[in-house]
Amino acid sequence: MKILIISDLHIDACDRLGTFRWNQEDLIKHLEKMREFYNLEKIIFNGDTFELLKYTQEEISGANKMLMDYFRDRNFVFINGNHDLLNINGLEFYRITNSSGQVIHIEHGHNADWFNGSAMGRAISKFGFSMLRMFSGFDLLRKVYFGIVAVEESLSTMPRKYNTLKYLTYALNLLKDNDVVILAHTHKLESHHTYYLNKKKRYLNCGSCSLGRFQGIVLDTETLRYDLIKETVESVNKLYVIPMVG
Repeated sequence: MKILIISDLHIDACDRLGTFRWNQEDLIKHLEKMREFYNLEKIIFNGDTFELLKYTQEEISGANKMLMDYFRDRNFVFINGNHDLLNINGLEFYRITNSSGQVIHIEHGHNADWFNGSAMGRAISKFGFSMLRMFSGFDLLRKVYFGIVAVEESLSTMPRKYNTLKYLTYALNLLKDNDVVILAHTHKLESHHTYYLNKKKRYLNCGSCSLGRFQGIVLDTETLRYDLIKETVESVNKLYVIPMVG
């Protein structure tokens, strides 16, 4: 089957700015165009779909009703990232095994970070931001909370500063037991091939669909051939792809 993997939409409840910067109707039309163009059987959201560090699920749903209704009406897979750890419906990872026994492992990739990579760190993060967000309904505390989130984002480094080697090393470790590993988190579209015990392995990163971009990966789970998708909001009526490779 053919699947589309996208990530890092950071859907928020912000009226004008924020990170998402997509018109709901435009995104829905574009996803449906992709579904038809590639004959997709599944669309996977690989983490940080929602900006749950800054907003509650209710606030996000209220500000994006059309999009939330669309998500409920379709068979999507949602994987949790570090910005939507509080999404109770999200998965830690998603795996597909094809008819040849090849395993495709999909996860957000934030566990490669020191802060997100330990059980204690994740527990502290989840509890701390849950408590902060609980009190963020007060204007002053909300400003303080948003400031703390900004500091946390800077400490974990923003996408342009991510050390690609760290995530490549993390992916290589996962490739010992999987044939394809697809991460996200760094907002960088990537493709790397290697060999392990004479078997070809693939590490892919599906980039980001925030800030007016539409990046992702279309993968044929049987042949393991893929397209890297790289577009902008302005080019949503076209498809710019790197030719399908193996």
